Formats: sequence, C-alpha cells, structure tokens
Amino acid sequence: MWRLILKNLIRNKRRTLLTAASVAVSLFLLSALAIVYTALGKPFEGLDRVPIMMVRRAAGIVFQLPASYQDRIKAVPGVVAVSKLSWFGGYWRDPANQFANFAVDADTVFQVQTGAAIPPDQLEAFKRERTAAVVGKRLIDQFHWQIGDRITLLGSPYGFTPEVVLRGVFTGGPDDHFYFHWDYLNEGIGRANIVGMYWIRVAPPDAASRVARTIDQTFHNTDAETKTESLSAFLLGFVSMLGNVRGIILMVGSAVTFAILLIVANTMAMSIRERYAEAAIMRTVGFRKSHILGLFVGESLVLTIAGAIFGVGGAKLFFDALGLRRISQFVPADMRMRPGTLLFFGALTVVMALAAAGWPAYRAARLQIAEALRNTG
Repeated sequence: MWRLILKNLIRNKRRTLLTAASVAVSLFLLSALAIVYTALGKPFEGLDRVPIMMVRRAAGIVFQLPASYQDRIKAVPGVVAVSKLSWFGGYWRDPANQFANFAVDADTVFQVQTGAAIPPDQLEAFKRERTAAVVGKRLIDQFHWQIGDRITLLGSPYGFTPEVVLRGVFTGGPDDHFYFHWDYLNEGIGRANIVGMYWIRVAPPDAASRVARTIDQTFHNTDAETKTESLSAFLLGFVSMLGNVRGIILMVGSAVTFAILLIVANTMAMSIRERYAEAAIMRTVGFRKSHILGLFVGESLVLTIAGAIFGVGGAKLFFDALGLRRISQFVPADMRMRPGTLLFFGALTVVMALAAAGWPAYRAARLQIAEALRNTG
C-alpha cells in the first residue's frame, strides 16, 4: 500500500513538490509564531521548579527598595539566601551592545544563583576587588572579552559610568548576565542605599507561598511595600508590558493553520477527482472500499508530514542555533522550540492531513463502480 501511495504522489511531481513546499513554508512561519507564543506564556521552561523568588516594590519594578531590607528578609523562616541587586541598564561602547547588567552583592549572588558555576579563584577575585565584574559565558562568546579586560558601561539612567575589570566567567543559570559590585554603584550615586530588588532562595521549595506572604506582611504599611513572587511570575510581568501580543499571535496562527488546510485540501481534492475511474478499476480487481480510503488518506498524510518535517524541523534547527534568550531588552525569554511544541505540531499535522483528505477520500471510496467509471474528473 505504501509503495502505491508513493508512486501516486510522484505521478505529478510538480504539484506534489509545490504543495509540500507550501506546507513547509507555512509551517515554518507557524512554528516561529508558536515559539514566540510559548515563550511569552512561559519564558523559561522549568522555572517553576527553581526555588528562586524575587522581592520587588509593590508599586512597580521601576521603584526602588531600601538596602536595609536585606537582613529582615534573610530572617524570614524558609529563606536560605538573599542577595540585593539593581538593574543598571548600561551598554558597552555602542548602544547596539545591549545586555542584562546588574549591580549585585558579590558575597551572596552565587548563593542564590546556585545554577551558575564559577571557578572558586575567580569568585574570590570578584569578591575582593571593588571594581571587579563577572560575566556569563554567553556574553563572553558574543563580545569576545577576556579575563583582565577593562569594561566601561555607558548610558545608564543612574548617570554613573563604572569602569570595571573582568575577573570571572560563569556558566549555567543566567549566562547572559553581567554583574559588578552594588557597593561600587552605591558609592558612585552618593550612597543612596537603594536597590532595585532582592533575589531569594527558598528551601524547601513548597514553602515558597508561605515565605512570600511573610515577607510582604513584614513590610506591609511601610513606605516601600513589597511584592514577592516566583521568578517565572516576575518574568511574565515584563511580558505583560507588551500588551495582548499572545492574542494577536493566536489569531495570526489560526489564519496560517486554515491556509495550510486549504492548500492540502485543494491538492487532495483535485488529485482524488482525477482518479475516480482509477479507483473504480481498483475496486473491480479486488480492492475494498477501506483500501481506497486508506490510499487517498495515506497520500495526504505523507504529503503533509513531509512538509512538516522540513517546515517544523527547519524552524527548530534555526531557532535552536540562534539561541535567543530575550524578545526585547526588557523581555527575557527562551526562544527555542520546546518538546511540547513539537508534539503539538505532530498532532496538528495528522489532524490537518485527515481533515484535508477525509471527505474527498470517503466519497471516492463510496462511489458505485459504474458511476465512478463514467466520472472522468
């Protein structure tokens, strides 16, 4: 049966190739939309299992918190590590060289970010030197920095231009981040003693909701009330600034899906109509109705799956190679195709193939032999 399906598909090579190419291009675009849609809904896979939380100002992420909060947060039962940080918002040499850079507490940042690994000697050098900095491996690869390089961060809204020396490289975790000393920033802006937010690590992980409530109650009715949330929820807060982008993507994706269905359905309808008489002859030599139905539906499956392999597979290879970690400067997201997205497209491909060929194939299988022989398509 499968040999017969393949022979029928290559009977009209131009039509088969054009249809498969159309499906591949359409599914590539649809895959790109799905990757963005998934990233906006769940910025980084597995974050909910990571016991890291963010403590920020309840009024909004643009407002600061007192640096004195750190000791009071650390005293909350369930908090095993806490580290203050401030988003700096600088760039290197040119405004096009934007990356995530933070002023952090050098003594505690890697106690919270346990997923990041840095050699002990480099970590000690970072802690000792007030103007030292450490950077993720992804930025090292991007800008070709080396340990010992002097790096000047420009364009920060703080109005301060730090000159730091690169003393370490970390891998894993947020490996597109750049860290320098919060004390250095605090001195540079006149010892304001303010921070952007706090990272905290919680143990056990199921204590997260209790810890969040306790911290927020601790600072309730103060001049700087807090909002404590999971890292995933914090990142989704950035996504919300883009508006209802997911809704727009969903509408465009639905339109593309319908277009793919029309492409395959039109091709299969033409092919099946042209072969009514052929199906009747097959019936006369012993093929059953189920064989005719399976033949035409099988052709639709092979055609659509071939397009999906190139379209969806090409999108996966393309986005995985790019390794994009943010949608914009302020919206971090892992822009790679996830296993759930692949499974979705596998199921969608089968459904579209069945929907496109189901009715024409059923009609061809149900036609009376005499009627089908009179019908020349």
